[in-house]
Amino acid sequence: MEQAPVIDIEIMRQVADIQTFTNWSGLEVVSCARGRVEIALPFRREDMAQHHGFLHGGLTGFLVDTACAYAAGTVVGDVVTAQYSLHYLSPGVGDRFSAVGEVVKTSKRQVVVDAKVFAEKQGAKKLIAKGSAVIFPAGEANSETTAKAIGGA
Repeated sequence: MEQAPVIDIEIMRQVADIQTFTNWSGLEVVSCARGRVEIALPFRREDMAQHHGFLHGGLTGFLVDTACAYAAGTVVGDVVTAQYSLHYLSPGVGDRFSAVGEVVKTSKRQVVVDAKVFAEKQGAKKLIAKGSAVIFPAGEANSETTAKAIGGA
């Protein structure tokens, strides 16, 4: 029997809503299961593009970091990112971008997660980046953001 996520989709959406940068970006939590999260980002060319009109690389990194952290959160609760790496594969050309984070390994001290970022245009998806992260458990809802989202202080 599959275990339920420690942080479910409703809490994940509340966390996204109260994070200021995530809220500015318009990021949406699409799906959430134990060890796997999908997020999506609508593209606003006026404030998300680099000089060629592609999705800015920093936002691609944001998608990797967020997908990895959120996926880890489904397994261990509140987390912080210790490090992430990113490999750009294609320019970010699309109307919407999505990322899938999947937990690879969990231990007491860290969670290793892989992520893939896709550009979506006219219903077609193209892989534009891959990344991975090491995520640290932050303890039982000891961050102000997570505590607020799950009904604490």
